Amino acid sequence: MSLPALLSLLGLLCWIAYELLLRRREDASAGSWHADRGDRGSTRLLLGCYALSVLAVVLFDRAAVGELPTWARWFGVAAVAAGLALRAWGMRTLGRYYTRTLRTVDTQRVVRTGPYRLIRHPGYAGSLLVWVGYAVGTGGWAAALVVAALLLAAYGWRISAEERLLLDALGSEYAEYRRVSKRLVPFIY
Repeated sequence: MSLPALLSLLGLLCWIAYELLLRRREDASAGSWHADRGDRGSTRLLLGCYALSVLAVVLFDRAAVGELPTWARWFGVAAVAAGLALRAWGMRTLGRYYTRTLRTVDTQRVVRTGPYRLIRHPGYAGSLLVWVGYAVGTGGWAAALVVAALLLAAYGWRISAEERLLLDALGSEYAEYRRVSKRLVPFIY
């Protein structure tokens, strides 16, 4: 295994550790995998797409489809590192409002600090960087395209569900925030 592939895999394992360890909260519902109707099945969809993404990376690697030279794999390592940092920053900024499934609390307000100054979903943007970076870092541009397509579709569904939930819960405050911010890429989308 090349060094970029190893570092990309370790980065993905760090992402998994974020999901399993850093989301533990005193409030058990925040770390729960049990979703309510507001989630619209997005948590299960994401879990399925993560599994398919790992499968795609492994299969494309075994079949040597879309291999990248070692120097190009370092771009994947950089994407993984940037994604981990962005996701951690978003999680830390939201603090107790950060939950595993989609839900709100009565005291919740729109957060406009940290990465939320520029994008509404830095955790999702970070995750996309990690997963696509993992595919590139392990050496496969073809696998990276499959992973990107799978996860962009899944996160698109999740963002739609989350924004509907936040509009219902936070009303005009969230509607104004949506008007002045982008979803995943600052100044673009």
